Amino acid sequence: MVQGLVRLMLLAAMLAGCATTPTTGTGGSHGSSSSSSSSSSRPSGEPRQQPVDARADLQGSPALALLDRAEGARNQGNMSAAGRYLERALNMEPDSSWVYRQLARLRLEEGDAQSAEGLALRALRLAPYNPGYQAELWELVATARERQGDKEGARDARKRAQELRRGTA
Repeated sequence: MVQGLVRLMLLAAMLAGCATTPTTGTGGSHGSSSSSSSSSSRPSGEPRQQPVDARADLQGSPALALLDRAEGARNQGNMSAAGRYLERALNMEPDSSWVYRQLARLRLEEGDAQSAEGLALRALRLAPYNPGYQAELWELVATARERQGDKEGARDARKRAQELRRGTA
């Protein structure tokens, strides 16, 4: 009898360990004023499109203030300071697609296309489900590849961006 009770308790513990709450994506939302989050036209079964908003994603994080400082430095033409602020933000929020995106854009402006491509690809891996945002990142990859002389790679990246915009990706 005791042995049966022990088995029953072990079974209950195993089942409790398997119980999880389903998630709806990679979490977080990262900012982009050009993206929309309409889900009314999505087919059933498709994951819900996540809004892209850095302010909401990084709310309460000191990384948000660093993003603001980076933007200010960038607007003043101080790219090295902007880079330092973004790298500090990345140390605080290493899973933020938005911070990787901002750093990729900065590196591209600085002429470091190889770093920009790597950072943009990392942003894509961390990106929430939002085809508009992901298409924007693929365009960034395409530009970086183009500047490195990789025309075929740039064409492939642009094709992926177009597929995302058309909803065929």
